[in-house]
This record gives sequence, structure tokens and C-alpha cells, in this order.
Amino acid sequence: MKFVCSKTALSRIVNIVQKAISAKTSYPILDCIKIDAQSDSHISFTANSIDVCIEYNGEITVYEEGTVALPSRIFCDIVRKLPDGEITITVDESNFVADIDCGNSKFNIQGTDASEFPSIPIVEEIYKTSVSQKMMRDVIKKVFPFVAQAETRKPILTGALFEFKDDFLTVVGTDSHRLAVIKMPVKTEYENVKFVVPGITLQKVNQIIEENEESSVDIIVSDKHILFDFGDYQLYSRLLEGDFLKYDVILAVNNAIKLKADKNSLINSLERANLIINDEILSRTNNKIPVRINISYNKVEISCKTTKGYVNDFINVENDGGELLIGLNCRFMLDALNACDDDTVIMEFSAPTSGCFIRPEDGSDKYTYMVLPVRLK
Repeated sequence: MKFVCSKTALSRIVNIVQKAISAKTSYPILDCIKIDAQSDSHISFTANSIDVCIEYNGEITVYEEGTVALPSRIFCDIVRKLPDGEITITVDESNFVADIDCGNSKFNIQGTDASEFPSIPIVEEIYKTSVSQKMMRDVIKKVFPFVAQAETRKPILTGALFEFKDDFLTVVGTDSHRLAVIKMPVKTEYENVKFVVPGITLQKVNQIIEENEESSVDIIVSDKHILFDFGDYQLYSRLLEGDFLKYDVILAVNNAIKLKADKNSLINSLERANLIINDEILSRTNNKIPVRINISYNKVEISCKTTKGYVNDFINVENDGGELLIGLNCRFMLDALNACDDDTVIMEFSAPTSGCFIRPEDGSDKYTYMVLPVRLK
């Protein structure tokens, strides 16, 4: 094998493809990037952790075809540190040693027989749509913080639900303590399609998305896998199986207390309260140090007391309802408010033991966030 590629292009390719590689793997081949150079100048770079696979397909100058699997960490580090210019990579098919030349710099590293590399998942299309990369970035930004970040009693919650219905895409994330529901219009010929994408997959999709707002991504779904096709890059992932949370029942709750509040004032007040809550305190208390939200006629008082000290703050609001004292997780509330697009939000409450809902001021259902309360002592 022998091919030539610019340092700029090769660096971007390997940096993106490498994102599929898991930090911990017991199989050395899964820590490699497979390179397949063909005589028609087509080349592919692939990384596969079994759960997630990222592949690049493009055209470069190929002098000799061939395949090899190179250890990803050292290969990517070498490409990153090489001087600007053309990089020539030559692989000896008899021992899989790769020579990497660029200007005055020369490396050789030991590769592996690519025949041992796992194959790409076969995605037999049962559903396909296309959305803008900007929309996908916005969805991930708003939902990912609410997806369970570690294995729970319900592994399905480590993913986000995608539901296409009535020309709308609804994306839902929850870790059982909080909930995010995002709804946006899409054009699709399919109805009542739903599937659950792992949160780690969404994180990697977000790392591939381009800044160009005109770009789109094709989403192709089979029974067990999903493919995000960006053109040159394809990301394959398994889907999660199981029954997701019945979020529509939660959204149907009628809340008697409704506040209209300035979002930034709320964020600033909660950030001040968060100054006396640190990770050490949260770890000792199982993440159950709340901020006290005391709702009265025209203001919300926010206070918190920990071993570091005490804080008391308040903001003015418009209150349509009664008074209430409730405890809420400060970080969860900040995640929800920071994900809101609007300057003014509606906060809804019903009881100290019921969730706090955050919705748009205009009454639409483009987003709804819910945070469950923490018991006050």
C-alpha cells in the first residue's frame, strides 16, 4: 500500500474517525484504525468499537492498493505532530510495517493484518430521513445533559428517544430525576416511528457536525442499528432496546402555580447559590443538597446552606397561582434553563413533592423541561 495525503486533510480524518474508539477495550484490534486504499484512488479510514463505528470515505492519490490496521493513538499523534505538507504512507504487506514520511520527518510503526478488523454493521433501511446539522446540534445540546450518563436499573435511559409523528420530531432524554422533551417540525413520509439512540452516540455525532448551517445529515434506521450519513463520514451505532419512559403522561400534569420569570436572572441567582455547593459535598450527600425555592406573590427567594456557608437571594417574577416552598437540585435547574432559547420562561409547580416544569413563554411545546424535587429537611 502507498498513498499521499495533505497533513491538514489526514489530521482531520483521523481525529474524527478516532472518536469511535473506546477508552477501554480488551481487544487490541479495536484500538486500531483500518485503512483501505484502492486502485481507483478511493480510500477509507474506519474505527469500530462494536457499539459505535465511524468511517471516512473519500478520494486521494493512491499509488498502491492495500489494507492495514494501525494503532490509533500513536498514528494520530504522529499525524498531528508532523509538519505541514504532503504525507506519504507506505505499508509493507509482508509484515504490515507502515513508513510515514513528511518533509524531513520519518516514522515507521507496526501495523496489524486488517482481516481481523470487525466488519461494519449492515443497516437494512426501514426508515430514512434528513435533517439539518444545525437542528441536530441544537437537539443534542438540549437533550444530552438529561440522558443518564451511567448504567442504571433501566439501561434504556442511557439513550434518547427519537419519535417521528404528525410531521414533528420529538426527542426525549431522562435520567429518572429530570426530563427534557424537544419538539420540532420535520418533513417526512413516515408516521409513528420511534427508536432510542445511545447518549454516547449522540455525543460523537455532535463532534462530527459541521459549522456550516446549510449542511444536512441523513438518518437511516434498521431494526437494531442507526446510520448517520454526513457524506464523507458515516457513523454507525446500535440502538437501545426496551420500553422508554411514557413521557406524555408526565407532560399532561396540570400545575396550579405558574411563574413568568427572566431566564438570565434565574440563572445568575442559581449560580450564586451554587457557589457554596461543591462536588465533595454532593458526593457525600448522594447529590441531594437542594436549593430552597420559596415562591411568594411577586418574587422567588433562592437560598441554600451547606458546610461551606449560607446564601440567600431573590428575583422578581409574575406569579399566577399560590405560594410554595420546594427543594430543587441546583445543577439540574441550571442545565434546564441554559438549554432554553427564550429570554423569558414559564415555570410551573403544583406541590413540594411534584416536579418543576419549564416551558416557553409563548405557550408552544417546542421544549419542556422537568426537574423532580429534593426533600427539604
